[in-house]
Amino acid sequence: MGFYVGIDVGGTFTDVCVADQAGQISMYKTPTLPDIASGVVDGLRMAAQAQGLELGSFLEQVERFGHGSTVAVNALLQRKGARVGLLTTRGFADTLWIARMMAMTTGLPPEHYTHYRRRQRPDPLMERALVREVEERIDYRGAVVVALNVEGARRAIRELIDEGVEALAVCTLWSFRNPQHERMLRDLAREMAPGLYVSVSSELIPVIKEYERMATTVANAYLGPVVRGYVAGMSKQLSDAGLRKEFFMLNSVGGVIPPEEAGLKPIQLLSSGPSGGALASQLLAKRLNQSNVLIADMGGTSFDAGLVVGGELLLQTEASVGNLNLLNPMIGIRSIGTGGGSIAAGVDGMLKVGPQSAGSFPGPACYGRGGERPTVTDADLVLGLLDPQYFLSGKMPLDVEAAKRVIARHVAEPLGLSLLDAAAGIREVAEQQMADVLRQSALERGYDPRDFCLFAYGGAGPLHACAFGRETGVRSIVVPFAAPVFSAHGILAADMRLSRQRSILQRSRGNAKARAEGLDGAAIETVFRELDAEVDEAFRRYGSYDTTSQYRLRSVSMRYSRQVHEVPVAINGPLSDAGGVDRLVAGFDAIYEQRYGKGTGSRSAVIEITNCHLQLVQVLPKVVHRVPDPKGPLAPAGRRRVYLKGWVEVPVYRWEKLPLGSRFPGPALVDAPGTTVWVGDDFNATVDDLGNLCMEVGS
Repeated sequence: MGFYVGIDVGGTFTDVCVADQAGQISMYKTPTLPDIASGVVDGLRMAAQAQGLELGSFLEQVERFGHGSTVAVNALLQRKGARVGLLTTRGFADTLWIARMMAMTTGLPPEHYTHYRRRQRPDPLMERALVREVEERIDYRGAVVVALNVEGARRAIRELIDEGVEALAVCTLWSFRNPQHERMLRDLAREMAPGLYVSVSSELIPVIKEYERMATTVANAYLGPVVRGYVAGMSKQLSDAGLRKEFFMLNSVGGVIPPEEAGLKPIQLLSSGPSGGALASQLLAKRLNQSNVLIADMGGTSFDAGLVVGGELLLQTEASVGNLNLLNPMIGIRSIGTGGGSIAAGVDGMLKVGPQSAGSFPGPACYGRGGERPTVTDADLVLGLLDPQYFLSGKMPLDVEAAKRVIARHVAEPLGLSLLDAAAGIREVAEQQMADVLRQSALERGYDPRDFCLFAYGGAGPLHACAFGRETGVRSIVVPFAAPVFSAHGILAADMRLSRQRSILQRSRGNAKARAEGLDGAAIETVFRELDAEVDEAFRRYGSYDTTSQYRLRSVSMRYSRQVHEVPVAINGPLSDAGGVDRLVAGFDAIYEQRYGKGTGSRSAVIEITNCHLQLVQVLPKVVHRVPDPKGPLAPAGRRRVYLKGWVEVPVYRWEKLPLGSRFPGPALVDAPGTTVWVGDDFNATVDDLGNLCMEVGS
């Protein structure tokens, strides 16, 4: 029997999803350990025991192993990366420190916009003393204006090596038009220090935007040694435990990549975990014939929101990670520090929840591991929404008295509230924060969230979905069958995806009667042929090239002249024929007005094309999961007292015992081994034929 394994390492729990050849799905959760690889092996050991196998025997039967991890984003946010040196063009050593005007608020919540003049630009990921300027210059056309001073470059590299840098970033002006000098610097560095990690902007992200390109190149260098060490350690532990197949890492566009690609371009892993849930949401949306879906993933540490529109995930080519602007293709996901482990406190007469998290160690106070700060999970327990004896199927009993004690000390007493009102307040603030993010995710792209179905998952999401769904205005909510480990479930279904992009600078002539005049479709096709060759070579290098199961996604970034931000426009046909570029311009018009409102476009404005984007997708075998149907009558497993502006007693169902097709009204609770679902009093619940719990607002 062969197994397919998907693992998602979160800030609080490590989720394991296993599918056998018959499609039977098994789900496991284990606390995330400081040594991530050891936590992964613990999760695999749980899965093996459930199959009645020794760990080695289980791993020998694994056909496919996919892994999503927070290692890259944690290293970036916690500033625990490598010591980086930077080589750049003479006169531009301060680019990272000058940054952009908006750098002072990039990635920060709106409440941080106050006192703007007092805010400071974020510190770069490297020391100013480790920047070295080299004598060279290439102009905007790609012509060499000043040849590279090779001896000066050698001296600069030697100085950085003597300073003890662990990685080197190479980013010179206009290198995306002509990478000659960057390649020479790369070769010099590898000759002088063969083991040094080198990140080269023209290889990593050859696109326009000077500051963002440099910040991304430095971030990649900062993460390189960390991710390479992580991948090597994980590979060794898994191999020693018995895994014979190569494991794949999940990247930020919802595809899996080999460990070599992850080590070469670790920047791809910054949204590794959340993209698994987004991918699973897209696939489930297609099975349920839901074209527009709001994605809501609430785990122990964070809340991630995104969109499926017209059955497709929305991608972005530029993203804020922490407070850095990076050029990195990823699924459009907005994250905030609101999760089950988010810490609550009464401060200056206000109740605040997050973004700090208790993590898995010590975790919420109710975990009994020494946590002394109240969290959302503690509040849910005090309000009766969680069964203290059934958390993680009873493997992890919860301490109600500890939760009451910390809520009273840190929230109720400072704010002059009763214990129950304080707990209810924690829950309400968290739910409002999540509803705000969901609304923003839709509205900023020009969509009305009330026109969407909501998919809620993660260990904590289903318990709060009715509340933040109600605030968002949706009328239907789906809690997937694999909700507790939905991101890991998505990894099981991920195909191999490699992304590449390159700048191409074109301008139309602003002719209202011939909108595409001045845009060269043949030149765009030439760039895509070069990108095709690049990804084809990469797939062959990784030994995963099979043209019978491939497809390619192409898009360009477009904007009106003098605008700063672009919108991505998909290419669905050849551009070299007579109407190809006209179709592209029409697509830009439609997307622009969808995002910014009807009438915001201009038929006489100059249109610019700035970047070409390519994804090569290698389709991998998948298992269609088989849903058990327990049959029999619908019956609650018991009843529980819940505080909702007063105590009420509600029925409690066990998810694994709900017959397919069964229906029941709220208020009710549904307990599952890795999550609990709250069915609000204004919702009716149905178990569909895929085992999902679907909730509709009652009439």
